[in-house]
Amino acid sequence: MAAGRSGTDPATPSPDVDGGGAGGGGEADRDTPRGYRYETAPPPGRGQPLSNLTRSMSEPGQPAPEPAPAAPTRRLPRRYLALGLIVVAICVLGALVLVRDNSGPPSSPTTETFTPASSSLLSAMASVPTSVYDTVGVSSPGIPVTPPHQVGNGRGSLWEAPDGDGPGRPVVFFYGAEFAPYPAAERWPLILALSRFGTFKQLGVMQSSVTTAFPDLSTYTFWQASYSSPYITFESVERYSSLNPTGARYLGLERPTARQAGAISLFGQGANTFALLDVADRWVLTGAAFTPGALTGMTQSEIVGYLTTPTSLMTQAVVTAANEISASICAVDGQNPGDVCHSHGVLVADAALGITTAAS
Repeated sequence: MAAGRSGTDPATPSPDVDGGGAGGGGEADRDTPRGYRYETAPPPGRGQPLSNLTRSMSEPGQPAPEPAPAAPTRRLPRRYLALGLIVVAICVLGALVLVRDNSGPPSSPTTETFTPASSSLLSAMASVPTSVYDTVGVSSPGIPVTPPHQVGNGRGSLWEAPDGDGPGRPVVFFYGAEFAPYPAAERWPLILALSRFGTFKQLGVMQSSVTTAFPDLSTYTFWQASYSSPYITFESVERYSSLNPTGARYLGLERPTARQAGAISLFGQGANTFALLDVADRWVLTGAAFTPGALTGMTQSEIVGYLTTPTSLMTQAVVTAANEISASICAVDGQNPGDVCHSHGVLVADAALGITTAAS
């Protein structure tokens, strides 16, 4: 082997032997036991020391063993070390992402699904007794209610939608998002009010997000809703879903038209601020009429069940807001239908909003 790989060479040359040849001999040869060769002295006899059989390693002339050379040290260039650290960091980051993704709910939905409200729910929302509206009026001492406010000083053209060959009908526009708690609260009085002017043929049920303030509120969605009325046109945009499968953002649902975006820009508090209610560009409410906390912990059926009890604090807030929305709609559609617009509850709301029956 080479000296640099294994240290010293284990093969040591034999010392030269003097006077030993095939034909050499003499008496020394005869006296030497068979199998022995001698250099300067005959082999020891029985009982003699063996020191003359081997040469001491310290004896002059004997080469000393060489120390094994140390293995050479190789240093990696710094650029390789830096590259290695970067690769390790990327691997660690990837592992963390996988752990985070795998730790989420295994069945997180990524597609919005429509859950229709039952016919009994739709019927109950449309058949709240007139006596409840009239008894409550605009009285909600337990839960403050914010009414819609007039814009444009009651002047200017109304926002109307074409109705075939006939005159346009006033537009009631709602801008919301399924995840947000304030649209969740505002849909309740809006649906009550709209049900007095027309019919919902389809309406979805849902819960607001569980990660926002006032979480998991029972409400409805206007996404894929179907509504018809001889007096008004209802338009809605549910901008975002309540689904947030990645934890980064809610799924987008609907985008406003140019006309709707103009109303959002003019009367809203930002494209991502919800909710906005615009009654024909004449009456506007941003946010919710009352705190979403009024609905906490109740299902849709339980909330509807309370709507026949005018002494309920929740009912007073929802019905007060519904009377005020009804009054603002009557103010832009010619006070139709008369049994709604001239009911005691709506007339009380007219007075609170400063609306006269001649308003248009």
